[in-house]
Amino acid sequence: MSAPKKYVKIAGVTKLNPEWKRWKESQSGKPATTVPFPNEALPVISSMQDHEVLCTVNGDTPLAESTDATLEIMQEPDIALEAGMKPDEIVDEIGVILNKYEVPMGLMNKLMVLSEFDVIEFMVDDSGSMSMVSDTVDEKGRPQTRWQEAHSRLKQMIEILAYVPFQSIHVVFLNRKTVVQLARNGRDPKSFLVDAYSKIDIAFKSGPKGTTPFLERIRESLTRGRGKNVSRYFFGDGTPNGGLSAKEQIVQLLKHRANPQMNPIAFLSCTNEDAQVEWMKDAEETIPYCAECDDFRDETEEVLRDQGAALPFTYGFYLICCLVAAMNPGDLDAMDESVPFTKATLDNLLGIQHNDESYRHYFNHFLKAQRSRSIDLDDYGRPKKSDELKKNANWESVYQDFSRALVADQIPAVMAFKRALEQ
Repeated sequence: MSAPKKYVKIAGVTKLNPEWKRWKESQSGKPATTVPFPNEALPVISSMQDHEVLCTVNGDTPLAESTDATLEIMQEPDIALEAGMKPDEIVDEIGVILNKYEVPMGLMNKLMVLSEFDVIEFMVDDSGSMSMVSDTVDEKGRPQTRWQEAHSRLKQMIEILAYVPFQSIHVVFLNRKTVVQLARNGRDPKSFLVDAYSKIDIAFKSGPKGTTPFLERIRESLTRGRGKNVSRYFFGDGTPNGGLSAKEQIVQLLKHRANPQMNPIAFLSCTNEDAQVEWMKDAEETIPYCAECDDFRDETEEVLRDQGAALPFTYGFYLICCLVAAMNPGDLDAMDESVPFTKATLDNLLGIQHNDESYRHYFNHFLKAQRSRSIDLDDYGRPKKSDELKKNANWESVYQDFSRALVADQIPAVMAFKRALEQ
């Protein structure tokens, strides 16, 4: 049986073809997509090959401006060399890795900023509690420990990084003195990954033990990174040594760190006890250029609640958020702010210029999600005013503003909405 076309157009809206999905699953025996509601979601265009197929179904569909610009930049000889590839092969090579994880092409633009950092530092909690079970499973569906979850997510993030220019990657731990240092050294992505995976696997072979001196280690990291641009990521599962006092000190250190835009931090929680990492979610709200990412299942639920089923939040989309959401407070880290993306923002994130019907489709599903959201109670048993504001916001009345504005923060109704939330 020959493969059906990957995409289909229905009432002006292009989506993943259900027949292709069934064919793909019959070929591989695995789910064809990680999109939670593929019959509603806009299509994921991960490569130039995907784009060619899309155009046969949709007619001429230009790439988004930022995607076009990124493709040109990546094919510059110096840039391609920094990524370990030749100018005439880099677009196809990156297309393969983006296709593997279903990463929309538009997110390539976000990844390029990683080349601007002197160090990409992953800090891993290796305390004893990381040996406890998480709420994730491995590739074979078996429950993982929190340590295994951190190990797996780290390697997937490194795999993405292997295909973009970077200067230096360090993996450090809270208790052990091990430091894994990774550099390109002129190697292509596959050769680099063989070496990187070997070093990471050796570092993780010895299981977790000890306490959680996160405050001490983040202070040391900020000290040794003084005067540098460092993108930091922390894999952890709970409360640091020192309890509430330590949490407050960590937040204050990060709130007042120098040059936060070029020293972003992402909290990557690895646990089945969400209450233990709630402080990281709270910290994200007050620390500039900071993001908090839970596991894929939990993040998917949040995106569905705040954005609706039309946004194709794939596992690859999630991995990119883990890597660069902290650097993008206006879009990737704003998905949970209950404000729709403008058409221009949606185009740039997904990599193609959507027609009016497709953007309207996204907007309608956003409105549906807002109407369906539940209203939680505050500590006094009263409905949370923030939830009521989100549920009752009248975005339909300013739809045309969203279809024309470059970014949502330029829209007066959005400014008023955010002021009301702050109050």
